[in-house]
Amino acid sequence: MLFNEKLHEFEIDGRKCSFSTGKLALKSQNSIFAKMGDTTITVNVNSNPSTGDMDYFPLSVEYIERYYAAGKISGSRFVKRERFPSDEAVLKSRMIDRSLRSRFASDYMDEVNIIITVMSYDEENDPLLLAINAASAALVMSNIPFEGPVAGVNVGLEGSVYKSMATVSDENPMNYIVSGDGEVFTMIDGACNDIADDTVVESMRRGLEDMKPWLEAQNKFVELVGGPKEKIYTPKVLPENLLESLEEFLGEKAEKNLKDAKKSQHQETMKEVFTKFEGKFSKKDLSEAYDKLQKKGLRRIVKEENIRVDGRALDEIREMDTQIDLLPKVHGTGLFTRGLTQVLSVATLGTLDDAQLVDDMLGNKEKNYMHFYNDLPYVYGEAGRIRLIPSRRGVGHGMLAEKSLIPVLPTKEEFPYTIIIVSEVQGENGSSSMASACGSSLALMAAGVPIKKTVGGIACGLVLGDDESINILTDMQGVEDFYGDMDFKVIGTRDGVTAVQMDNKMKGLSMEIVEEAFKKCKEGRLQVIDKIEEAISEPRPEVSATAPQVTSAKIPVDKIGELIGPGGKNIKEITEQSGAELSIEDDGTVNIYADNKEKLEKAMSYIARYNFIPKEGEIYEGKVASVMPYGAFVDINPGTSGLVHVSEMADDFVKDVNSVVKEGDMVKVKLVEIARDGKIKLSMKQAKE
Repeated sequence: MLFNEKLHEFEIDGRKCSFSTGKLALKSQNSIFAKMGDTTITVNVNSNPSTGDMDYFPLSVEYIERYYAAGKISGSRFVKRERFPSDEAVLKSRMIDRSLRSRFASDYMDEVNIIITVMSYDEENDPLLLAINAASAALVMSNIPFEGPVAGVNVGLEGSVYKSMATVSDENPMNYIVSGDGEVFTMIDGACNDIADDTVVESMRRGLEDMKPWLEAQNKFVELVGGPKEKIYTPKVLPENLLESLEEFLGEKAEKNLKDAKKSQHQETMKEVFTKFEGKFSKKDLSEAYDKLQKKGLRRIVKEENIRVDGRALDEIREMDTQIDLLPKVHGTGLFTRGLTQVLSVATLGTLDDAQLVDDMLGNKEKNYMHFYNDLPYVYGEAGRIRLIPSRRGVGHGMLAEKSLIPVLPTKEEFPYTIIIVSEVQGENGSSSMASACGSSLALMAAGVPIKKTVGGIACGLVLGDDESINILTDMQGVEDFYGDMDFKVIGTRDGVTAVQMDNKMKGLSMEIVEEAFKKCKEGRLQVIDKIEEAISEPRPEVSATAPQVTSAKIPVDKIGELIGPGGKNIKEITEQSGAELSIEDDGTVNIYADNKEKLEKAMSYIARYNFIPKEGEIYEGKVASVMPYGAFVDINPGTSGLVHVSEMADDFVKDVNSVVKEGDMVKVKLVEIARDGKIKLSMKQAKE
């Protein structure tokens, strides 16, 4: 028989789901065909033996969204082949990676590929949830040393009531993806609409319970296919006595370097180490051993001295500084500095026509708020390869700052602009993503964007003792991120949370750690917001003079076509004559942009014509549209014409209409009568009177 398919069917939240293997990708080491509703994905997990020269675990996760999955063809006129992953796909790859990475054996260094392809999408059931769970099942059934299963669930709210969601939703006031084993969390990532910290924490507690049906489904499937395979690999271990020899040679220098936090000092020490142990140990093993001593030193300082490596108390935030208006010609700037971490955020305002058209598997949509994150080698004090295309980390940091500010932004009806924030990182020493959110809050207020509340963020680290004792480190710096046990980021206002992201370095975070981290993050967040508001406490009442000025008008929906004109003729004419730009909404709202009020007013006078209601007895200035032997038709407004009979052109008898008016002339007329059939009678001679 060609196929040896194994199929397990189950239900999650009333939705029909299945995992199967043995039908597709027959050469793949581990392959799962997974369904939830009509959303269907493939997961392929493969590994290669270690080359021996890796000093890190080479795990790569790729989440691929095919347009055909939603019955869609790319909207690009020139390129139909799908090439680069969308930002959304990159973010989902990162979430899957972070859900799973901490559960691999710490001494495992083989190359692992996890490739998820969305093959069919029913626009209801979330392929990301299916991907996390199916990828975990594929790893458990493999011979890769993975401590699973791990489940991913979506946490939301319905009113004030907790809700587990398997569906895709941008409308829910809280939308978190949490992963774990039902007891601890391996990943947290999400956004919510300024929800109280306690509500978010409680929903996450409920999320642990919701993982259990997925975990049960994975276990039953793995049992169906013969159970987990034997975990065969060559553990990566340091040579015997290396750590002891290095510790003896360095003495107190390892911890001294840790406290000095100067890269040049570490580099100088490593030169001495390489010289001392040349021929005895490889440079790779020596570097790894040095890192282990640094990690050990950080833990000793925190646990025994109850301080940080830089001398701060565990809950102490580094010195902060906030400034606005650094760049004279841009629309808004905010500089946020915390220790050596520094971000300059720049806000630019454009018309609604500047919105980004997002074209992906989920369909076409417009974005009129975007946040981009840029970092270059100098921010680390290094010379290196210059990447002008953002890394996955850069995409993730930009999106975290973006979604953290969405809940406080005005609607486009309230503020009809496209907004772009660019965070130019100036220095990196821990949590530049939080600094980006803070700098962007400054820049938005400085630009006159009427945000509802100030937003600030802080990252907390963790040192977990051998006795399971917990030490939360508020405002984690780079070395504490590298050698610590977690990176827990919470962004929000004084009242609630707008975004959370957690990177885990252990097997998982308990609910106790999560609760304590939220508490410390809130204390730190309030201090950060206080500092932001020292520079600017509320949005400026008007946008920058260098930004487009905007006003709005409303016309009847049936007049939109007339305003645009054939081939856009009318709207081009208004733009040329007034110097303003126009953006028209489907409901008849016309947003007018210009660099001064005079242009706005001129454009408004043109737009007002499309709200025109003719009245008997009123005087109008109109344009002669056509000349007939019996009179002339005059446009008193776009789409509204009337006849000036030859007898109403002058007091004297008019023998030839052309002797009085010509096509294109501007004339004053009085509206004499609107007939029952809608025809308008005009008079030039009564207008003179």
